[in-house]
Amino acid sequence: MQKAMLEFEDGKEKFYYFVGGLIFPVFVIAHSEEERQKLSYAKDHYKSGVHTTKSLCQWCIRHKIEYHMIFQLTIGRILRHPYKCMRYLQLKKELGYSI
Repeated sequence: MQKAMLEFEDGKEKFYYFVGGLIFPVFVIAHSEEERQKLSYAKDHYKSGVHTTKSLCQWCIRHKIEYHMIFQLTIGRILRHPYKCMRYLQLKKELGYSI
């Protein structure tokens, strides 16, 4: 799958939206120039196919960069895609979120 990624900027903050090739898209926010430099490294690895959703989130946690996995749990989604919802909850737990 294509490693699609979007970047946009709003004042001092830069936003990265990692979309393609991941189980769940990841939205990352760089608040400083230092975080932007760190994210340029992650972008290169993402484009080369090294990162998964989990590894990208873990990378953000290690480098103390704000991120969000994009997935909304709804009753309809749980009924139509129970495995994907279960995988999302497992991933959140593996990343240290309380469920």
